[in-house]
Amino acid sequence: MPDATTRDIPSDAATGADLLAIARAEATPSHAIRERGLVEAIPELAALASTPQDPEWHPEGDVLVHSLGAADLAAAYAVVHGVDDDRRALLVLAALFHDIGKPDTTRRRDGRIISHGHAERGAQVIRSMGRRLRLPQSLVIAAAAITETHMAPASVQGEPSARAVRRLRARLEAAGTSLDDWAIVVRCDGAARSSAARPDASVPWVRVAQTLDR
Repeated sequence: MPDATTRDIPSDAATGADLLAIARAEATPSHAIRERGLVEAIPELAALASTPQDPEWHPEGDVLVHSLGAADLAAAYAVVHGVDDDRRALLVLAALFHDIGKPDTTRRRDGRIISHGHAERGAQVIRSMGRRLRLPQSLVIAAAAITETHMAPASVQGEPSARAVRRLRARLEAAGTSLDDWAIVVRCDGAARSSAARPDASVPWVRVAQTLDR
């Protein structure tokens, strides 16, 4: 028979259910995630706490601090705009997971901290973690797509081309999400940087998308 310590360890499915409930309902997800021990229960989140970031771009601290801050901003958006629970869960978890690939990609180079390829790696991590935690497949696919593409604004200078916006929008819609959901996560990413908070990088992409719909 398992000893008491083993029985006290929640299953992956229970941990996933707890995380999903937090994403769907908690006004400040970061508090509940920490208080319920989910950082320690989910190795991918625990790894964020030991992953540094370049202080010029992220003076708020390590990747976990940044990611929890982004999740809180996504939850606040959902409350203000009356977002339904399923969409709210997607926004919160995509914001929480958007840099989940950084532990595997962070390097020090020429005195700077870089994490090239973290968006693509993050999508892989989300798909694997989502299966283990028994998160809804549709949510996992959508969150992975948002994560994989959240660095798109960094790939262009100025306004993106109509072709780039069409391609991004089609990719997100094929994954069951939208450019609007992506834009919210990108906005939360930029805002969750303390004194280095950035202007909303999604604005040019949304603006071009609106011209395509006229």
